[in-house]
This record gives sequence, structure tokens and C-alpha cells, in this order.
Amino acid sequence: MQCHLKLSLLFSVGFLMIAQEASAQAFTTISGRVKGGKGQPVSVSWWSDPGVLPAKSQDTLLQKDSFCFRLPAEPVAVLFFYLDAGGPRNFYGTLRPGDSLSLNFTDDTLILAGNGAPACRAQYLSRRAQERVSQPARDDAPSRVAWYRQQMTAAEAVLRYYHDSLPAAEYAVVRANVLGETAARMIACLWHASPEGIAVAEQASLYRQAIMPALPAIVPSDTTALAIRYLNYLLQKAEADYFMQQHSQCTDREIYDWIKSHYTGILRDKLLAHQLLQSLAAGGQQEVLANCAQDYLSIVQHAACKQAIAAKYGKIKKGISKGMPAPAFSLPDSAGHPVNLNYFAGKVVLLHFYDADDQLLSSLSEINTCFNKEEVVFVHINCNSNASPKYPGVQLRADGQIAAVLEQYNISRYPALIVVGKNGSIYATRPPDPTVDHGAALADIIYAALLQ
Repeated sequence: MQCHLKLSLLFSVGFLMIAQEASAQAFTTISGRVKGGKGQPVSVSWWSDPGVLPAKSQDTLLQKDSFCFRLPAEPVAVLFFYLDAGGPRNFYGTLRPGDSLSLNFTDDTLILAGNGAPACRAQYLSRRAQERVSQPARDDAPSRVAWYRQQMTAAEAVLRYYHDSLPAAEYAVVRANVLGETAARMIACLWHASPEGIAVAEQASLYRQAIMPALPAIVPSDTTALAIRYLNYLLQKAEADYFMQQHSQCTDREIYDWIKSHYTGILRDKLLAHQLLQSLAAGGQQEVLANCAQDYLSIVQHAACKQAIAAKYGKIKKGISKGMPAPAFSLPDSAGHPVNLNYFAGKVVLLHFYDADDQLLSSLSEINTCFNKEEVVFVHINCNSNASPKYPGVQLRADGQIAAVLEQYNISRYPALIVVGKNGSIYATRPPDPTVDHGAALADIIYAALLQ
């Protein structure tokens, strides 16, 4: 039987009280010990603006079973961090800048100490309480919603215990993060509860009667906006509320407008930035997202959010569009010989960027038979060098230049298809998915490119 981690509630007398203002802090120290470890890597990642700015990280090696990280001062109220000491020895928590935290990983016990321990302990124990709630026997939407409701009740019981021992702002962030994560999963039952799905009327009933009454009472504020899992929850809730009102799932533009009209201040800035960044990462329509980003930059007040979206907007504007010359590249083929895009001048080229999970083999093979090989060539670019099936046409492999090629073509997810005309200019940047209609729409686009 696997031992459950037992958390020793150790408090050290004499830890210095820290000031509330982040500007008064110097370093955040995370240290600890790993029983039986020596010379193995340990890493810590932290976020000053989770959901908006990327994580920063430090790495070290265990020295005599111990490690120590000193994180530089950050001008924020709360830092989120993730420590990975190998195997099951990892920990996710929150710290105020300037706090100290010591983690002692033994065989079956994790000991927390330091002035940052109470908030981390509250977050950790509430999650453990949720894990102890048994999964439902049935894997349908109502059963899973009831399960998540029970998890939130269990977490609330733990969090209430720490209500008076944590500063109000820190407690609000911890609570928003813990409950927001579970609430987001509960709302997601509307879309992913079962393979067959559920009817719209059933979805509406489930949301109004079971989900809405169980949603956590968290006051939307600049403080709770610090919690990344709370932002995820608000995005899920916005999509569900839109669906309940319009009886259809929303587009990127519609959810952007919904959030913009329902929230204000820093919370609005962070939520919109988080939504735009997620949509861009998921490969949303570039033109639509570029318009949203342009509008966002005209209203945003939060400096970090503005910086993040301005950088992405710059890349979108620099990205490819119909009529511009296709960016040149040279990548090795299956035999290691370099292949340049210019080799195919005078032909229509279908660029197919893919990874190991690509499902387009049958569709592209079927479309390929419709065209003369002297007029149309399919170029397949393996972006992760994994073994792949034999696609019709030219197959290229990832090498040291692949990152630059992906950035030039603004590829954020796979598979991605781009049609290049006979004159070497972009003809289509996001043609329709060929698996939807047996490639009919994509074939029509290639035919149209041939006529130019």
C-alpha cells in the first residue's frame, strides 16, 4: 500500500514578521532537504504575473541532500512557485516576496517551515482533502458535478481553519486559486462530461440547477486576479454564461467582448490578456485575434498585461498573410539533403507542419491524387523528429532552424496547413481542416491557386 504523505504542522518560534509591501522585501528564499538524494537536479519556477507573463526558473544540484534558491525581489503581492526535486518530490505553493520556506522531503512525510509555510500548508492540505473524496461510480455529467461540489466543500473546511492565521489578501489569493481550479473543472462538465455529450436543454438544466448554486463565493477583485486558476475559472464561467444566454458556443471575438463588458479594472485587464494569450496558443484565427489585441492595447492599463499582448501583437503583424512572399527556408529531407522552398518555384505548394499526433495522412493522400505532380507538390515538415508515416510528396525533418521557420510562419499548433502560390506568395494561411469534408474545401483552394 502506497504511503500517504503526512504533513507535519511545524511552526518555528521567532520567525520575523515581514512587511506587507512587496517593495520592502529583498529575496524570497526556498530551501530544503531530500532524503537519499545527492547530485540530482532540482529546479524551481515562479510566476509574478501567472497567466500573463511566462515563468522564471532556477536550477541547481543537490549538495549533501540539500538545496537552496534565492529568488530576486518581484514587485507583486504574491508569487506562485513550483519546486521539482525529482520523482514524487515536488511542491506547488504561494509566497509573498521576501518570505522564506523550507521543505524537508523524507520517506513519507513533508515538513514545511518558515514564515511562508502557513499559506503553502493551507493550499497543500486543502488539495489533499479534495483528493480523499472518492470518485463517482458513474462517469456522467451530474455525477462529476456532484463530485466536484464535494471536493470544494472539503477544501473549504480546511481553508476556514487558516482564515484568521493568514493576512486577508494572501488568504483571498490562496482560496481563489484552490476553489477556482475545482470550479473550472465542474463547469467543464458542460462540454466534456461524456463521449456522447448531452443535449442543450440538459446542459442548461445542469448549469442552472447543479453548477451555479455550487460555484464558490469569491469576490472578483484585483487581489483574486493574482490567482491563475481563478482566471481560468472565470474564462470557463464566461463561456458557460454566454452559452446559456445565446444557446451557442462562443468564438474568440465573442468571449473577448463578453469579458470586456462584464469586468473592469485590473481583473478585466488580466482576464482579457489571459484569454487572448490562450487563444493565440491554441491557434485561433489570427486576423480576429489581431483585431482583439489592437482593441485591447487601446484600453489596457496594467503594465505587464500591456507588455505581454503588445509583444504578441507585434508577432501577429509580422506574421504571414495572403499575398506576401512565403518566408524562405532550407530543411533536410529524409536522406539529410537540404531542400529549399525555392526549389518548387512555378508550382503550388501545400506546406504541412505536423507532429507525432497528426491525423491527416488519409485525407492528404486522397487530395494528392487529384493533382498533377508537375503542378502541385505537398511538403510535409516533421516538427519534432518523431517517426512518422509516409506522406505523399516531400518529407522534411526538424533541425536547428525549425524554431525560426515556425516563428516566420506563425505556427503555434499542429497540424498547420499553408498554401503557397506558383509565384512564391502566400495564397492561404489557414485552409479548412481536410478531415471534415474529405478534403473538398482544401482541394478547391489548391485548384484556385493553380488558376492564378
